[in-house]
Amino acid sequence: MIADALSGVAQSEANRPRADQLLDALDLFTARHAKRAHQVRVRVAGLSIRLHMPSAAMADLYARRLGGAITTNTGTDDLHFHLGEAPTVGSPDAASLAFYQSLGPDFERLAGEAGLIGIVGRPDAYNNPTEPCTLFNPRTGVGVQWVTSLAHLPPWDAGSPFRLLIHWATAQRGMRMMHASSLVSGHRAMLFVGAGGSGKSGTTLAGISSGLQTVGDDYVVVTADPVPRVHRVHQLLKQDPAGIQRVLGPRELEKPLALNWQGKVEIDPELHFRGCMAESAVVVALVLPRIARADQTTFEPLRPQDLFHHAAASMWQQLPGAQKSGFVFATALTRRVPTWRMNLSNDPSEISRAVRQFLDNGAP
Repeated sequence: MIADALSGVAQSEANRPRADQLLDALDLFTARHAKRAHQVRVRVAGLSIRLHMPSAAMADLYARRLGGAITTNTGTDDLHFHLGEAPTVGSPDAASLAFYQSLGPDFERLAGEAGLIGIVGRPDAYNNPTEPCTLFNPRTGVGVQWVTSLAHLPPWDAGSPFRLLIHWATAQRGMRMMHASSLVSGHRAMLFVGAGGSGKSGTTLAGISSGLQTVGDDYVVVTADPVPRVHRVHQLLKQDPAGIQRVLGPRELEKPLALNWQGKVEIDPELHFRGCMAESAVVVALVLPRIARADQTTFEPLRPQDLFHHAAASMWQQLPGAQKSGFVFATALTRRVPTWRMNLSNDPSEISRAVRQFLDNGAP
């Protein structure tokens, strides 16, 4: 029996794909896909990214949600991101990527052996959506989201395009993608961190409806040196219908309310609050909001380690990979930037005034 077991292990190892085969499959897929894909260029955190998309409609949608297509000649692209189906490029070798979906955690190890960063979701018994096969080559700046069918893309993908590839690419350059929202006044930014439902998005919507700016509602990129700065990633705001109604009041959205997979409305904030999107700003405060339903919004000092605890939990859950460097980055950031708890009132206009007062005149 022991001999049979050892034989089975040897057979399994013999059938295990090699790292060089994964690297070759990635290179072949991207080379062939680039010839057929619809291409568009965007800019995120100072990086020029060329998107290779399966259709013109998807290219337009993803570009708009990444801040809009760049039409001027900006020279060499820093990154190339592909989203596609293996059958569309007619590549049997690329199609073998379907096998990697069965590897689960071993896929990440195999990618590491090839000098890549990768993740693949495994379908569960309930057929819930999972992350697509996502690979990034740090040496070339080429990344891919590969699916057997576009119908298998998870429902959150278009709401935060290429979030994992941007996360890995910016981490490689000493930056950090964070799960946070933001408000800006006079090139000074306040970042809101915390779990879902803590008031991050609602506070951002309240602020931009009263004339403040934002660099992002869901994900942002932060650079630490020489001065901490926050940079825009996506141009999209997500809020539940009640929050939209509470802030916008009688104002009507330009399109009927369509709910995403979380039951939230996704809107381009520039369509409703022209000029509200900022590309970057200096980070002057890290804030943990709390829905206090108080008469007046107040700020109170918060220990850096307490804010770090709340920020890290949501950040690492939604942004896997590069966790060691992320821990070091987040620790340094919370030591360099003042940390606060924000007790929110029920009045969106009052919340906005409190944030503006803080950003323009300093801590209360």
